[in-house]
Amino acid sequence: MQNKDFSGKVALITGSSKGIGLEIARELGRRGAMIVLNARGKEQLESAHNKLVMERCEVTSIPADVSSPDECKEMITFAANKWGRLDIIINNAGISMRSNMEDLNAESCQKIVDINLLGCIYPTLYSIPEIKKSRGSIVFISSIAGIISLPTATLYCATKKGLVGLADSLRFELASDKVHTGVVFVGFTENDPDKKVLGPGAVTVPHKRPNHMSRKEVAKEVAKLIKKRKNRVVLTPLGKFVSFATWISPKLVEKTIIAGRKYNLDNRLGIH
Repeated sequence: MQNKDFSGKVALITGSSKGIGLEIARELGRRGAMIVLNARGKEQLESAHNKLVMERCEVTSIPADVSSPDECKEMITFAANKWGRLDIIINNAGISMRSNMEDLNAESCQKIVDINLLGCIYPTLYSIPEIKKSRGSIVFISSIAGIISLPTATLYCATKKGLVGLADSLRFELASDKVHTGVVFVGFTENDPDKKVLGPGAVTVPHKRPNHMSRKEVAKEVAKLIKKRKNRVVLTPLGKFVSFATWISPKLVEKTIIAGRKYNLDNRLGIH
């Protein structure tokens, strides 16, 4: 029998029409939460909505661009009004990249920052009053790139590390209101087959890399972080190793990355 430990809670997950976001919504919905799905694309959002309805989750959805403050404000108002409260917001929407910084253009830089950083700031900003009322949770989906700086991911790293500072500062600000703030550092995870990342210029390229963890496993870890009100969790063996190595010897990690670039190890190991 499915554990209903999130019964009565209202959870909004940004970027939840597919991938990790949809699986998090599914996991919380199965455990009794009332789910608010969000994405920019109406067609995929409707498809995700219907899937969760078929699985007997209590769900609603709202199309919104997280890089638009006005749309984020409308989204939070909609979520809070639907069931009269908001307990959990999971800032999951994001865009990845694979390009040297010198090969990006200004439009690409703006897009990455707008979605990955401001796209977490705006929903959080407008949700704080509701989350304070419910003494709920604000969660940020970060990455190994939030722990270690990686070549061909300059702005991605900058935004994912920025989320850590944002979460830590909010934790101090909202401590007296009993609000939980958590960060999930996701490692190499199963992705949708059609997922694209931003490449040189404004061109999207296929996203291929090893899968060390399933979306379902990530969703369960996110639910556990919220349930136990943990500050952070690092996922996948690689993520845990990177976190430990960076703490022990940042210089060795730096030399390893530079050597990897020199000998093209990412392609040799199949990390494209």
